[in-house]
Amino acid sequence: MNAMDLRDIQGNIVRAYGRYGFPHARYFLFHIATPSAGRRFIADLLPKVTTSERWRDNPDGDTVSVIDRPKVTLNVSLSWKGLQALDLPTQTLTRFPREFIDGMAARALILSDLGPSSHSNWDKVWRDPADGVRGTETHVLVNLNAQMREDGTPVPELDEMTDWLRNLGATRHITLLTGHNRDGGDYQQAGAHLVEGLDGKLRVDNKEHFGFVDGIGNPVFEGQYPDKVEDQRTPGRGKIMPDQSWKPIATGEFLLGHADESQELPHVPEPPLFTRNGTFLCFRKLHENPGMFRKYMRDQAETYAHLFDVAENEADITMRAKMVGRWPNGVPLMVAPTYAEMLKFDHDWADIPDIRAKTGHRTPAEQTRLDAYKQLLIDFKYRDDQQGVKCPISAHIRRGNMRDMLDPMMTSKNPKDWTGSALTNRRRILRRGLPYGAFDFDNDDDSTERGVIFIAMCADIQRQFEFVQQQWINFGMDFNAGNDTCPLLGYHQTPSKFMVQADPDSGQSPWMMTNLPQFVETRGGDYFFVPSLNTLNMMAHGLVDPT
Repeated sequence: MNAMDLRDIQGNIVRAYGRYGFPHARYFLFHIATPSAGRRFIADLLPKVTTSERWRDNPDGDTVSVIDRPKVTLNVSLSWKGLQALDLPTQTLTRFPREFIDGMAARALILSDLGPSSHSNWDKVWRDPADGVRGTETHVLVNLNAQMREDGTPVPELDEMTDWLRNLGATRHITLLTGHNRDGGDYQQAGAHLVEGLDGKLRVDNKEHFGFVDGIGNPVFEGQYPDKVEDQRTPGRGKIMPDQSWKPIATGEFLLGHADESQELPHVPEPPLFTRNGTFLCFRKLHENPGMFRKYMRDQAETYAHLFDVAENEADITMRAKMVGRWPNGVPLMVAPTYAEMLKFDHDWADIPDIRAKTGHRTPAEQTRLDAYKQLLIDFKYRDDQQGVKCPISAHIRRGNMRDMLDPMMTSKNPKDWTGSALTNRRRILRRGLPYGAFDFDNDDDSTERGVIFIAMCADIQRQFEFVQQQWINFGMDFNAGNDTCPLLGYHQTPSKFMVQADPDSGQSPWMMTNLPQFVETRGGDYFFVPSLNTLNMMAHGLVDPT
């Protein structure tokens, strides 16, 4: 196990707060007018920053922790312009990566923020800085994540912390930026989908607005969990070794100052301690068009059902699953490739919904059963589906995490030749966002404010986040798919298509979806640096010395 100083690492790096009982979030953007005001602001935030220290009541198997779970977590990150506004030394500022210095708005061509996703369609709070409006630059991002009350609403401490942030900004002469959503609010809200359990209490359902279970496959890295929990969670989430076993990903892929998968320490600004135990955060507001998605899938299903002589309901859900790579309930196509197999899988695991709905104590047998089910959702490889017969080559989850698809010896029959997922391991990202907007799966009005706050964390923005976004989501050569983009998240130009491969032995023809609409649109975002607690302290006291 790679020991980490959890007291020095911000908590949103190690934890995806949603699964720890924090289904509500608010994101605040601040502008720093003067370096002295900015330093005082950081100093005031510092005592409230949530670290990665493990909590007393947690699902991570750590029984020695004495830290209580907070009602509201607080985490802070800064853009490059925010670091500049603190008057950091030039030697420090200029040695940050080029993409971080540029900021997200300047990387539009790389990220395919074009057409409906262009800056002219972003929320005002993100659009004004992109257009160069003075005094609107996003310098500081503050994330609040909150527990909920029995009725599903946030605990009152969330409003208290919100008021505290507003007052702090005003007294420190720090501008709380407005212009989120169409109503121009001073923060971006987000919140998980909640459903009622058997005892009448609400619980997190993990669905996004297209109706799919989301957030299943976050990576596991060395030192993230205690040893016993790490062993349990690594299969399907870590890296595939040549012998096909699973190991945690190197810590340095997600935390600066630690060795990465190449066994190297990345180039960092001076002094090296400034970035140690920090990471980069890629914030993107992604608007979803569920009405457009449902209409398109219904039209596809009608034709598919007629040609292949199946019921339209079966055709509809099958086409959705082929596009995403999972059935709406989260079951991967690699586990249940066909509609009939999906129904059988649901029958075999018919007790899972009731076990999940128990928001209170589960018996050991129930927990073991639920753990086994969850493992099936994540522990799979693509070696036995090289032609995409089970899960289409270009399906969304296959593009987002290629697992063993890039093994150069994938076609070898000799297991001694296999190399695992070495070429994929350096492209992984941590996801830490939540959906935003009210959940109404019968609402087809795509002008409704709803989507996903997508937060990716990684040690190298270009090598990890931007590479996945540019090469895997919005290009197809690594999949032998030409210029085809991700059918769900990709930028869809006319003509666009998505190929559903067919089993050569079935006698059936492949199915091609054409003229894909733009299901997802970018509405704002930027790149931020997430400092360690030690670095926040250095900045608050003006003690950043590159020599």
